[in-house]
Amino acid sequence: MFPTKILIRNKTYQIIDNPLTKNELKALFKNNPYEVYAVVNEGLGREEPMLTTFLVLHSDDFENNVILYDISRQINTTITTELSFLEKGYIEFIDVGMVDRYPIKFYKKEENYESI
Repeated sequence: MFPTKILIRNKTYQIIDNPLTKNELKALFKNNPYEVYAVVNEGLGREEPMLTTFLVLHSDDFENNVILYDISRQINTTITTELSFLEKGYIEFIDVGMVDRYPIKFYKKEENYESI
């Protein structure tokens, strides 16, 4: 459903496949500014996944909120969500009383260690 690696601006990002707690997510976002991306699969129930990529933005000033900045489908739009939803592995969209939940995965910049 999700690729194991994504390529953004010639940099490779590796999927974080293990579930993370709220505190682990907060630390990941805080300690890796502009280096964590989220991919949401909005194509549930379809044969082909419909993946949307977001840059994850978080600061202590946001408390328990996270801003997802769309870089793929609706470029430059943002979604604000709570860490507690992300901890559960999904994001919620509410539209006219309908709640849609889509799975989400996070990607961190792949570390390249060159031999000296």
